[in-house]
Amino acid sequence: MLLRMRWFIMGVVASFGVLSYVAAQLRKARERLTPRNIANSGMRGAARLFDTAAEAVQPPSESRR
Repeated sequence: MLLRMRWFIMGVVASFGVLSYVAAQLRKARERLTPRNIANSGMRGAARLFDTAAEAVQPPSESRR
């Protein structure tokens, strides 16, 4: 009987720990997924794309001649 109670209590504690962890992760994700953060992320991606394109079409430097 005591063995069953111990396993039950350990299961309750483990479930509470997992639910607390999941709730904290959801709260962090909700804070990250604001419209402003998503827009900033898109702007950074576009800027990175333009920088890569500019480097690709940049003429060779004078020091190579």
